[in-house]
Amino acid sequence: MIRGQDRTRLRVMGDVEAELAVPADSAGRCWLSFSDGTLIEAAYGDDNDCRFAISEEGAGIARIRREHDGDVLRLDWRVEWVTVAAADNAARATAQHEPMPMLPGLFSSSDSEAIASC
Repeated sequence: MIRGQDRTRLRVMGDVEAELAVPADSAGRCWLSFSDGTLIEAAYGDDNDCRFAISEEGAGIARIRREHDGDVLRLDWRVEWVTVAAADNAARATAQHEPMPMLPGLFSSSDSEAIASC
């Protein structure tokens, strides 16, 4: 489980026990990545409550529960490591949505013409 302590720290509890620093130059926004492939965006609002948003689901089941002093993130999977990066110091691939290549000889010529017209 992870919860925000204040604008400068996140508390990690469970398989890994730690307090992670929110990067000072991140304006209260950061990315959390987990060993199972889960990617979470964390952001502190004007009220200093930490809010989590699931950006990418990994092998585990990520759940966010709202409590009076901020969100609590629970990841139901064995966590080997977790890391935090400032929002400006993280890179993420974007989906290209490229078409699948045509494989010669896979379809008959009439099938290929029908597929090409789609």
